[in-house]
Amino acid sequence: FVAVPNPVYFTSFESNLIRERPHEWPMLSKGVCAHSLCITNTDRIYAARLHKTLGQKLALALQGDYKILRLFSYLPWEMDGSLQMGYFVLSPQGPSSIHARLADILVEHQKEIRFCSYRRDAEEDVQGCLWDFNGEGKEQEPCQLARIEEPDPSPLVLNIMRSALFYKLEDVLAVLRQCFASDPQVLCLQEKMKKERKDIDGKRNFPVIVIEGLDGTGKSTLTKSLQDALNATLLNSPPECISPWRKAFDDEPSLLRRAYYGLGNYIVADQISEAAQSSPVIVDRYWHSTAAYSIGTEIGGGLHNLPAHHHEVYQWPKDLLKPDLVILLTVSDEERMQRMCKRGLAKTVEEKELESNSLFRQKVEEAYKRMERPGCVVVDASGPKKRVFNDVLSIVCDHCNIHVSNT
Repeated sequence: FVAVPNPVYFTSFESNLIRERPHEWPMLSKGVCAHSLCITNTDRIYAARLHKTLGQKLALALQGDYKILRLFSYLPWEMDGSLQMGYFVLSPQGPSSIHARLADILVEHQKEIRFCSYRRDAEEDVQGCLWDFNGEGKEQEPCQLARIEEPDPSPLVLNIMRSALFYKLEDVLAVLRQCFASDPQVLCLQEKMKKERKDIDGKRNFPVIVIEGLDGTGKSTLTKSLQDALNATLLNSPPECISPWRKAFDDEPSLLRRAYYGLGNYIVADQISEAAQSSPVIVDRYWHSTAAYSIGTEIGGGLHNLPAHHHEVYQWPKDLLKPDLVILLTVSDEERMQRMCKRGLAKTVEEKELESNSLFRQKVEEAYKRMERPGCVVVDASGPKKRVFNDVLSIVCDHCNIHVSNT
């Protein structure tokens, strides 16, 4: 399927099945050619890195009239774990043109990239042709294609818990071990995490409050004010001890980037466990951020494509310390953008995406609101900072049974 604003699903089929007419293929209008490049390597880390490299090379090689979309391939009877990533290219020219532009990468990765071209036959039905690049490019026998309805459950939803979200520390460490097998610093940290983890169900003397929200919603200001008012310990995720790696991981594919932020959550959990013995703890972002951004990024299409309410994707990991309260700050897009411009700070890839893509913002915020066990208490963070602070402090005091003499 192809991830346009509303994903388009198609499949090969037997000739005796009912074929849909050309108007059901808005992407393949008359005179437009289409091609797909799908990564078939089963090593998920290698495939993720190759997918990113391929996207960069396509963007450089196919400038002009070409349009590049995300593509995924899966087996309907084996959707959980069968997803393969790729790209779908629309162009006004035939396959020979794209062959010439991509010759090096198609030959170099001929065993790892499946290349297909798509065209209409004499009856205006759509055919797909697989290509063989042993030697010169050679077109194989074509097969008929048909549009199909979106499957339920979506293959993206089934796959997200394997490829973009982590619900166990061991899954996080497995990715990091494979990526940094020879890095003594990373190996040492992994062993430390496994040996020294605190009891996640252990008794703590003070409450843990997490402040969540998109960039520009006022988290930093609010967390500092709460720290002062409650005489609390303030923690951040990802924590300072792994912050030197952040830029490198933000440049990595989603799988590796999520593993980094997942590791940060587990490290912060240990810091929370220790700090909550002697004071309240305020945390600037935690697992909900990692999950919401993963879901917003990996699930194509609109809000209706998100996993349904109460889906397991929204459930808290069983081996991660839970906070007592999660506050989600929200502001209008206009006000959030004004605040971001005033800050003038360096932006991550996802922060840039939040700026330019309204639908992405909506999906991330909606994913936040669907989180459960614990869910988020939504607070309107527009307006004066003092009012927002008093609103949140009141919620914290009521929920956590804290008394503050002066607000």
